Amino acid sequence: MDFACPKCKGELILDTNTKKCNNGHSYDRAKAGYYNLLLGVKGGTHGDNAEMVEARRAFLSRGFYEPLADRLSALVTELTPVVGCVLDAGCGEGYYTDKVEHSLRARDGDSNVLAFDISRDAVKYAAKRNRNLSLAVATSYDMPLSDGSVDTVFNAFSPLAIPEVSRVLKLSGRFVMVYPGREHLFGLKSVIYKTPYKNEPEEVGLDGFKLLSHETLSYTVKLNTEGDIRALFMMTPYAYRTSREDKERVLSLSEVTTEVEFVIDVYEKI
Repeated sequence: MDFACPKCKGELILDTNTKKCNNGHSYDRAKAGYYNLLLGVKGGTHGDNAEMVEARRAFLSRGFYEPLADRLSALVTELTPVVGCVLDAGCGEGYYTDKVEHSLRARDGDSNVLAFDISRDAVKYAAKRNRNLSLAVATSYDMPLSDGSVDTVFNAFSPLAIPEVSRVLKLSGRFVMVYPGREHLFGLKSVIYKTPYKNEPEEVGLDGFKLLSHETLSYTVKLNTEGDIRALFMMTPYAYRTSREDKERVLSLSEVTTEVEFVIDVYEKI
């Protein structure tokens, strides 16, 4: 299974470094190893910019979110049939995607993992991280995949269009959704804001899906270098919602301890 033509959702056939559908639409492979399947968008930066992507890459490479990556990859592997098709809908720089692909390959001897993100900068990093991934620049609101073509979809912290998730999943296919819990990064917020706030709880339950499991993964991380603090701060939306004075104050800190809390919901398409 591979990506479909974003214009007509027809099958894409690889011809050297170009993918083409029967309707004559074609897409060239970028040197970095991905295809641009994002339609109707011209120029500018879409999704996370290079600075935010680099900050997230630096932070995640330090292993602070590795417990989540391990749990997510184990879950996706458990839920996906042998050599089934898996989609990361909003892969960012590919940290979680890479973990999932390695887990599936270790079990099956092969893998079929597709991933996309609207940020070209992020997809470039994902392509460098793992050459076994099928990668595209695309949007979650118009996924370049045919109906009922995917066994498992997962999403970690990225924008979602649930109708599109439902459309591309097979009947009884599984959807794994990761989002911040109430306490997530509260320690960081406490050094940014005079009155820190906790995240509002997400509503559990999606139309057209049955909830199979709902779990929380929480622990505390201690950042004791300016580089780690900067990476965490710059990869979050807080970096763009904070005054210059407060930003400089946060980035001058030498130590921050913060809670991290992730919620992982598993759904079945019905």
